[in-house]
Parts: sequence; structure tokens; C-alpha cells
Amino acid sequence: MKYSFKIFSIFGIPVELHISFLVLMLLIYIIALFNLIPSVNILTAVLITLIFATVVIHELSHSYIAKRYGIKIQRIVLLPIGGISEMEEIPKEPAKELRIALAGPVSNLIIAVITFAILIIFGTFLSTILSGALYYFTVVNLLLGLFNLLPAFPMDGGRILRTFLAERMDFIKATKLAATIGKQFAIIMAVIGVFFNFLLILVAIFVYLGAEGEYRSVVVSTLLGDEKVKDIMTSDVHTLNPDNSVQETLKIMFREKHMGYPITEDGKLIGIITFHDVSKIPENNRDMLIKEIMSTELIISDPNENLVETIGKLNRNNIGRLPVIENGELVGIISKTDITKILDKKEPKLD
Repeated sequence: MKYSFKIFSIFGIPVELHISFLVLMLLIYIIALFNLIPSVNILTAVLITLIFATVVIHELSHSYIAKRYGIKIQRIVLLPIGGISEMEEIPKEPAKELRIALAGPVSNLIIAVITFAILIIFGTFLSTILSGALYYFTVVNLLLGLFNLLPAFPMDGGRILRTFLAERMDFIKATKLAATIGKQFAIIMAVIGVFFNFLLILVAIFVYLGAEGEYRSVVVSTLLGDEKVKDIMTSDVHTLNPDNSVQETLKIMFREKHMGYPITEDGKLIGIITFHDVSKIPENNRDMLIKEIMSTELIISDPNENLVETIGKLNRNNIGRLPVIENGELVGIISKTDITKILDKKEPKLD
């Protein structure tokens, strides 16, 4: 995730802090130190810090169970609305996913039980301020545990719902239904947030976008897991010459309705030109040769590359197409449109 930096590692898992989280915590401590808001003091700031520490424990609980199943955890990222454990994959066995999903909320509930027991046993020996802080810490952990159990995919409760559905239907259909229910919950949360708490609106947005993103990720990894670039790439590739002018290139693009072309010289790929590149050139300068503006930092694919890996390249580099090279020769081109078409054909529909 962009704009995050590592603060420590545990169980071999990097824990990163998003810059927005850091800004929020600094703001809280500034407010507390300078008494800008009477109800926010240093104890409140420390309590909020401890609450986010429990978020780390929550995410580590997920990650620990996942690692026991051999799943690689890339990192944990802390955000103002919670934490995210970036796992290499989610197990498709319902029993495994159930245990991973339950680990987080259960950790919050255990913390709530422990702090409540401390209050019961030692409450009479603690100051009013400290016992009050422990009480709120207990309540917050209880609420976090219960809130995460709501069936709003991709929250923990939504993943538990998917495990229930996956035992009764195809995994992709189960994910789609869980994501649909999650988005409906998100809409309800956003409406409630308008009247009661703005933070709930942010959580709703996170849930809504997360549900759709997780569903698309599952569709891609499941349906395209065995597909290779050579299965869907366009082999009949129209290439351009580096000495073509911008005007000539624009005419070709409008005529053939393609927005990007490989540029070759003596049979070798030397660059890529896109509509975005040529459309920026003023009309009075369109006799310029495309070799002057083509992109020479080439990101390529291989005919035997897995489509999931290809999608990763396209998304990471924010590009629409990749030239396919074999033995140094251009043998095809693959685009996001090609991949979208095959996904549309394979994606199952809910009855």
C-alpha cells in the first residue's frame, strides 16, 4: 500500500503504519497536550493508542492462524479505520477460512474478558481515572469484537458468512453473494453514520469497496488460475515504424480503433505508443516522429505467463496492454480488454 512505512516485524510479518494513521495520532496528541478540546486529555490519547494496539493484535491473530496453514503474510497495514492483513491467498477450504476469520474478533473478546476481570478483582485498589480507562478499554474491545462479526464482507463476519455459503454452493458464487450482502450492510452503515457518527461512513466506504475488490480478486485467481497469456493474446499485431509521424499515428488509431501500438525496427520491439502520448501533441506540431515521444521503458509479457501475473503487471504499472515477447521476438499483444472478455464469459451468475 502506498504511503505506509514499516515500524516493526513480529512472527516474520512486517507491520506498517499508513501516513494517515500517523497524522491522526499526532493530531490527537497535539489536541491533548494543548488542551484544544477539553474532553481529550493525555489519558484519552493513550487509551486511543492502546485501542490501536489491540487492532495490531487482532490482525496478528488472523495472520498467525493463516501462517499455520502455510499462507504467506506480506504485511499488516494500520489505517485510521483499522488494520489490513495482506495475505498471499485466502484458503478456499471453509474450515480453514472460518478459523482465520474468527481469530481476530476472538482476540478482542479475550482482551475484553481479561480487562474486565482486572476491574472486578482490583477495581477497589485503582484510581477513578484508571478504572474508568479500563472500563472504556473493555467496552471498546467488546464492541470491536462484536462489530467485526457483522456479516459485512470483507469484514470477519462476512468471511464467516462466506464459509457457511461455500459449503452449500460454488466458492465464487458464495463470494459474490457474501459481497452483495456486505455492500448492502455498507449502505445501511453509511445511512446510520450520516445521523450518528461520521467515522461509520468511512468504514462503510471501506466495506463497500473492499467487498467488490475482494470479489474481483477471487474471480481472477479462481477463473484464470490455469490460463496462460498465449491462450487469449492477439497474435496478429499491427506494429508502427519509429519514423511514422504523430498525425499518421492518429489516423491509424481512429481507423483501426486501437489505442496503443508496439513500435518495431528491424523486427525488434523498441517502444510503445499510446493515444494518450500522441493526443498531447499540439496540432501544429503533429509532423513530429513518434520515436521522439514513444515509451522505451518496456514492460513485457511471455506467452507462458499466468494471466493472474499479467493482470498484476497491468495494474501495478497502470497500463492497458503488454507486448508479448518470445525468444526476443514480438509474438502478440495482450490487453485488459482481452482479459475482461474472458472473465465475463467465465464468471458464474447468481440464480
